[in-house]
Amino acid sequence: MFFEFCRSLSVPPPKKETLSRHSFLGPSGLRGQWLGPSAEIKVQYPSSTDLTHVKDSSLNQAGQYDIVAIKELDQGPAASTMNSVLSLDDGRWSHPAVESCSPVVTESREDSFQLLKQPLPPPVLAQVYPESSPIPPSKVADPRPGPAKSSQDSGPGPSTYQHLHIPVKMMEDFLRLASKNTQKNLETCGVLAGSLKNRVFHITTLIIPKQESTSDSCSTLNEEEIFEVQDSLSLFPLGWIHTHPSQTCFMSSVDLHTHYSYQIMLPEAIAIVMAPTDTTSPHGIFHLSDPGGVSVIRNCQQRGFHPHEEPSDGSPIYEHCSHVYMNANLKFDVVDLRER
Repeated sequence: MFFEFCRSLSVPPPKKETLSRHSFLGPSGLRGQWLGPSAEIKVQYPSSTDLTHVKDSSLNQAGQYDIVAIKELDQGPAASTMNSVLSLDDGRWSHPAVESCSPVVTESREDSFQLLKQPLPPPVLAQVYPESSPIPPSKVADPRPGPAKSSQDSGPGPSTYQHLHIPVKMMEDFLRLASKNTQKNLETCGVLAGSLKNRVFHITTLIIPKQESTSDSCSTLNEEEIFEVQDSLSLFPLGWIHTHPSQTCFMSSVDLHTHYSYQIMLPEAIAIVMAPTDTTSPHGIFHLSDPGGVSVIRNCQQRGFHPHEEPSDGSPIYEHCSHVYMNANLKFDVVDLRER
């Protein structure tokens, strides 16, 4: 049919030699035998070891990339058949012929590689923090508590507090409940709750929550149990109490942050520190100075034991309370949640 189409177009038919030369089976057609490429032609592929060497050496000491030539692999006697099949180099690639129409210019080749070089990243100013061990609470540079202010010194304003009454025997009972931990040099903490009558707060309940303690810290557990007790008895959270089993009577930076959560809810909230080994001051009743100390702790984002700057108004961060009274006639209850 092809020859009939050629005769209709008056085109001479192709010769048999032309068809055999353009056939993908070769000039011999189906009768021919396929011959693979000669084993003399070889192509060298870099191994993983050479690639790793090139990757490591391509970055110089200054941090910039340099042009690295891939060295030729040594050929061993056990060359595989696949290498022979994939070989394309007949030895002429190592000595390329220079044609007059396309001369090789070394400078332009180097310039082209210059564009591929990666610049060094700009220097970044890093803030280095020196390694330091945790600061013990007794070494924290917080000032000692300020003296209690009288009602005349406070005057009207945020430092005017309602009176708060504490049962006399409550602190002694708390030390008795904490005696086992104190002997083990572990802190013990409790929550002070009470009521408001005739514009006077009365601490009527001592709640001992489940807790985890160390020699200088104490953390409450299952706090929802504390809220349940306060809610069932309609009590106000009036502050907290904790021991310093082997330290003096003071408020550490952690204590100040803990008390801040009480004082922002109720300005009259207090923090009682019991220090049985401190002969000069076995206990203290403190709160944050307002507004100086409250502002310092509000703006502090640090955690753990750390020093604080003094308030801008020159007042101490915390001070002895002036609105607290010891009441020998006030009865109280103890709710020890550790036994549940």
